[in-house]
Amino acid sequence: MALPAIGAKAPEPILLPDVCRLDRMPCLPEWLASRVDSMKSEYQCSADGRRRTVPTLPAHLMLTPAERVEVERHVAELDALCAQTPLKGDEWEERTLVIVMKLMLALPSTQQNDIGAEASGEAFQAALDDVPHWAVAAAQRRWYRGGPNEHGQPYNYTWRPAPADLRRIALFETWRVKQRAETLRRLLAAEPRVEFSDEHCAKMRGRLAAVIPRLSRIA
Repeated sequence: MALPAIGAKAPEPILLPDVCRLDRMPCLPEWLASRVDSMKSEYQCSADGRRRTVPTLPAHLMLTPAERVEVERHVAELDALCAQTPLKGDEWEERTLVIVMKLMLALPSTQQNDIGAEASGEAFQAALDDVPHWAVAAAQRRWYRGGPNEHGQPYNYTWRPAPADLRRIALFETWRVKQRAETLRRLLAAEPRVEFSDEHCAKMRGRLAAVIPRLSRIA
C-alpha cells in the first residue's frame, strides 16, 4: 500500500453513509467530488498500449498516493457494508429475521396462523438471504411511511409487502451504496486523459482542410 510522502497533508476523510438514513447520503469531500465531476470515458491508448474506452482524468487531477489510499479504504468499507447479508454471517441473518418478524406482526396477513406465519417467514428468508440487513430495515421503513416507490407512487401499506416486493425495495436501497462504490472504483482505474495542445489541433485542422478538396474530386 502506498504511503503519503513525508510532510504531505492527509486528505479530508470520506464519510460512510448512515445506513439508517440512506436518503441522506453524505456529500463527497471537495477534493474527491472535483475528481468525480471531471471523470470522463474516453477512447484512447490505454496503459497496456491498446486503444479502448477507459475512465480518464486530466493529468493534473490524478489522485495522489495519499488520496488513492483514502479512496481504497472507503471502497473497502462500502463493500463490507454490502456484504452484511444473511448468507455471509449468522449475525446478519438474525438481524434480518428480527426485521421480518416485526413486519409480520405489525402488518398481519389476512390468513395469519402458525403454519402461515412459518411459511411466510421462510419465503421472506429466501427472498432476502443475499440482501444486506440494513437495506431490509430501510425497505421496511419506506413501506411503513407509504413509499414512494421507484415510480413516485405510494405503497398500499395497509398490508405487508410480498417477499419479492420487499426484496425489490431493499435492493433499491442497496443500490445507493453500491453506486457510490462503483463510481469510486472507476476513479481508481482512471488514466490520464490524452489531450492535445492548441498548436497541435490547429496543425491537424490544416491537414484536414488540405485533404478535403482531394476527397471531393475523388467522389
